[in-house]
Amino acid sequence: MNIHSLRYFCIFCVLCPCISLVAGCDVIESASPEVLGDSDSEDADKVFETSDLSLFELRHRVKSVHTAVYYNVVPGGDSVAVDTTARNVVKTVVYFDELGNYVPRRDERVKRDSQGRIVRWEDRRPNLRRVHGGFLKDTLTYRHVSPNVMQSSGMGDYAITVYDDDHRVVGQYTDPIAAGEQSAVFNLYRSEDKHGNWTERLSVWTTQAPGARPHVSYTLTRRDIKYHNRKP
Repeated sequence: MNIHSLRYFCIFCVLCPCISLVAGCDVIESASPEVLGDSDSEDADKVFETSDLSLFELRHRVKSVHTAVYYNVVPGGDSVAVDTTARNVVKTVVYFDELGNYVPRRDERVKRDSQGRIVRWEDRRPNLRRVHGGFLKDTLTYRHVSPNVMQSSGMGDYAITVYDDDHRVVGQYTDPIAAGEQSAVFNLYRSEDKHGNWTERLSVWTTQAPGARPHVSYTLTRRDIKYHNRKP
C-alpha cells in the first residue's frame, strides 16, 4: 500500500487530519444528525447513536478520538510487530459535541442532506504561497446507499465501504478515477472499550497497479476514545 492509499483511507475514515474546535466554522446546509438512541437513561442497554458517530464507527456520547495508524506492520501468530517511528505513523484527532455532532475545524466545510447526514466534506486550508496560491480543497462526497453501504469519491478515487450492524468497517474497495492502483482493505478488530467501540484494528491491504501483481500489506490502527461526562 502506498502513502496515497493510506492518506485517502485515513481521510475517509476521519474526514481530515488534526481537528480542533474553533468558533465561526462554516457548516453549510446543516441539519442535526439523526439520533438513534439516548444514553441519558441509566438503563445500560440503551445505546446512543447518530449518523455522524456511525460514520466514524462509534456509538455512545464520544467527546474525542485520537487515532494512530501504523503502516509498517508485520503480523505473526497472536502478536503484531509494529514500527512506531514517527515517519511510519499517521495521527489524527476528531471531536464531537454532546449531541453526537461531528465538530468541524475552522477551515473545513461540511454539507449535510435533509436527514442530517454528511454528504460532502472540504478542506479549505490555505496553501503555502510559495507552493501554490488558493486553497487545498481536498473534497470527499458521500452517498448513503444503505445503513451498511457507503459510496464515496474524491481526491482521485472512488470507494465503496461496507459496515457491519455494529457500524464497523468490514472492508473497503477503492478504484482510481483515472489510471492508478486499485486497492481493497479488510479489517480484523482486536480490542474494544467498555462501550463497545473498537480501540485496535489490523487492516489487510491488497493493492494492484495495472499490469502488475497484487501486493499485500498491513496497517495497525489504535484509537484513544474519550467520552462526555453527563453525570451531575
